Amino acid sequence: MNTTLINGQFENKISVQDRGLQYGDGVFRTLVCNRGSIPHFTKHYQKLKQDAKAINISIPKSSNILSDIQKLCTKADVKIIKIIITRGESTRGYDYSKMMTPNVIIQSFDYDQKKFIKNKTGVSVETASVLLDKNSISDIKHLNRLINILALAGKPKSIHDRIMLDHKQNIIEGAYHCVFFKHRNKFILPSLNQFGLQGVSRQLLIEYFEKNTVSFIAKPVSYNSVKHFDEMYLMNSVYGITPVIKFDEFKFQINQSISQQLNSALKFNHV
Repeated sequence: MNTTLINGQFENKISVQDRGLQYGDGVFRTLVCNRGSIPHFTKHYQKLKQDAKAINISIPKSSNILSDIQKLCTKADVKIIKIIITRGESTRGYDYSKMMTPNVIIQSFDYDQKKFIKNKTGVSVETASVLLDKNSISDIKHLNRLINILALAGKPKSIHDRIMLDHKQNIIEGAYHCVFFKHRNKFILPSLNQFGLQGVSRQLLIEYFEKNTVSFIAKPVSYNSVKHFDEMYLMNSVYGITPVIKFDEFKFQINQSISQQLNSALKFNHV
């Protein structure tokens, strides 16, 4: 089965003049197609459209993107879907014409169900050596992910992700995941304040907490305060919520019932 669509056609090559390649000029989202169903597709599309609008790129209607995704997954399998939208092709230089036609790339990858199951017993993470800077596009999932690449450089296989801090030593997010903690009966989410991604999974978690009157707070979380927390979790839209057993020298309790409950409630169970 072909695994890449470019502008609705099965293809795996794109022009070297594409601005996504030249400048990282575009946006993307990653989600799961679970046996023909796409959990939270509307939210993913809204975030994709919001990010694209922020950098003045128009994207196709949701029905067109949904139709293309369904060409790449069937009711018999689970696939990871990546949607990439670039500004399109141009000649040399940062300037661009408002009349440019965006390129839409949709890719399908196998979902690692064994990884999903294994992760639920707890993973280890460590601090990244690079720091996050506050800027006006921190909340946009744009195509230039160099900071994430540098954060993961040299990561040993025993480490599941690296956690990025800001210059005040506040925890922001992982290179692959958003993060949150639990102390007694309250969940703690790092406040991002233009540093990190306000992703779909984080939005879903907050909505769930609010709807079910679960005690939580979003606030700055300093690195030194981590020692006071009982539990730590990673989260993204592909592999859901994963408990952390160790973060640098900090160790945490593993409460699989919480991660299982949240994964089920947020439709992150893809096995």
